[in-house]
Amino acid sequence: MTAENSWTTLFDCLRAKPRRRILTALAAKEEICGDQLSEEIATEISQTEWVHIHLPKLAENDFIVWDRNSGTIGRGERFSEVETLLAVIQTESDTLPDDWI
Repeated sequence: MTAENSWTTLFDCLRAKPRRRILTALAAKEEICGDQLSEEIATEISQTEWVHIHLPKLAENDFIVWDRNSGTIGRGERFSEVETLLAVIQTESDTLPDDWI
């Protein structure tokens, strides 16, 4: 994957708020329970969207490891690519729109 494609993929994955929330949760903890996280954002998206759009998108791009059977979500091989950007976003969160994360 070229550097340009890598950036395009990263920002495409960050485009949706539910995916940003998943990655932000993983920045704080190496493994999370997908069911618990999906309940927290249940008012924002449907379970179908969660399971068929957002988690697969992050898993296909190796930002997360998602065990469908147990419902656990962990950091994928490429998580470090997004981790630094998430740290900057957290640091500058007061300058971002309220609903960004």
